[in-house]
Amino acid sequence: MTSEPSIERAFDILTRTPEGKPLVSFLLKNPVKFEYSNTPGSCHKFSLKTGMIYLPREYKGSDTLLTLTLARAAYIYRLYALSGLQEVISEEEELAALFQARVELEIGLANRDSERKPFAGKMQSDLLCTYIMEGSRSAALAARNIALSSQPECQRPLETLQTQRVWLEKIKESINGESFFQLLYDRDLEKVRKGVMTINAAMKNDAIVRAMPTYEIYRYQRTFYDNQSDIFTRMEKLYLAALKDDEIWRRTNQPIIDRAREELSTCNLPE
Repeated sequence: MTSEPSIERAFDILTRTPEGKPLVSFLLKNPVKFEYSNTPGSCHKFSLKTGMIYLPREYKGSDTLLTLTLARAAYIYRLYALSGLQEVISEEEELAALFQARVELEIGLANRDSERKPFAGKMQSDLLCTYIMEGSRSAALAARNIALSSQPECQRPLETLQTQRVWLEKIKESINGESFFQLLYDRDLEKVRKGVMTINAAMKNDAIVRAMPTYEIYRYQRTFYDNQSDIFTRMEKLYLAALKDDEIWRRTNQPIIDRAREELSTCNLPE
């Protein structure tokens, strides 16, 4: 899944955590390639159609920070693969943030001797502090606020499942109308602006759909609507199931959370 020794080490660390082991097993069955990004910044980036996930190069010097970034990006990929979504949405970032916090807590206790400051650096973040001090809902909301912010270098802002549902209803209403083509094209242009699609690919998609024989267009429109509706429904179920998993983890691992709360008692306080 990678040609980078440091990313291989991150996989090894992730596999040794109770939360990470099933995720790595999923990746082995549904492979995707992880490499470092050549662009600056501390964001993971996705090129899912080409099977590539890019991690920030600046974390190469810290096995722990790299593992947490890897865990978050890999969890989003799992949701993408299971749901059939064609792009990353806010809800995936929210669930991945909760997963990252759980992994960070497990790494912090498992590797006490090898890393004396497991919560140091950028990822002591506000994310972990919020997760242990204020709970999962607040942590997910913080992740959503970041996902919806304007950060083109991180392929943001993302959409929410709700905004995608609204767009899909417009697609349904546009059947038998010229606006169907424009809705598809405008959506691809938004992907171009986020850097997840090239303008040539957007123009090619538009040309292919518009070139369809009239008798095929209606069937394509209905199939497209039905398929997207099924994908969104799967994502909603995955979202609710993941929140339930997080709730169970918190109940089961309350001693870990309590211990971390004591260690990080100065969370979110001015330095």
